[in-house]
Amino acid sequence: MEAFRYPVAFFSHGTPMLAYGEDRYQEMLHQFAAQFPKPRAVIILSAHSVSSDRIHILRTKENRIQHDFNGFPTELYEIEYRCPGEPEVADEAGQLLKAAGMAVSFDDNAPLDHGIWIPMLHLFPKGDVPVVRVSLPLNLTPAQILKMGHALAKLREEGVLMIASGGAVHNIRELKWSEKTGSGAPWANEFEEWLVQMLFQKNVDALITADEQPQFSAAHPSLEHYLPILFAIGASLPADEPTVLYRGVEYGSLSMLCFSLNHAQKKSLH
Repeated sequence: MEAFRYPVAFFSHGTPMLAYGEDRYQEMLHQFAAQFPKPRAVIILSAHSVSSDRIHILRTKENRIQHDFNGFPTELYEIEYRCPGEPEVADEAGQLLKAAGMAVSFDDNAPLDHGIWIPMLHLFPKGDVPVVRVSLPLNLTPAQILKMGHALAKLREEGVLMIASGGAVHNIRELKWSEKTGSGAPWANEFEEWLVQMLFQKNVDALITADEQPQFSAAHPSLEHYLPILFAIGASLPADEPTVLYRGVEYGSLSMLCFSLNHAQKKSLH
């Protein structure tokens, strides 16, 4: 019988305030996780866990989090999220990346950044799904980040949910804190719309060379929030189709675009 294929998803993680409350974004995360059986593990790449020389894989039995942000309400720093790791999945991921010619090392004591634990808090609030963090190596080209995702894609048919966490538009210098529900800057909306169009056209070449778009430098003053998109697209498999889970620009300059890639199938693992 055909193996159950978990999706790969990209989540724009916005501001740390998403750890709070219950709105349409958090509800989207709840509903997304409810669509499939509890996975063996989650492999997640975040814009806030970068490396410079090689891919660092977190190989832990138990994970801890860090509140890697400043200037937010005290209550935000009191939120905790605990979840296990999965060393076996970490080893499998390392073997696949090495087989693809990539340099890999393992971490045994690094915390989960907020681009990981805040989405996980809403996806799996019980903390009962293991998390394996894979770092974002900034020494790799966009095409190589795509290759990273491709190297790990087969794990989606072995009980693993893959997630990339970043920002489809992420310019914190242009934030307007009073305009969470505003219309967003024109350039931000234009870049988000371009991304959606390229996603549905499956125009991977355009996405790899997104820095050629006129809005790119405003949408991404630095690359780390864009590159996870390529990791997610790289992890697609034959017959996968895109689904936009959420979109819209908040605070003027943060796109909350989220999408998944998967093909229609039954939800049973057996």
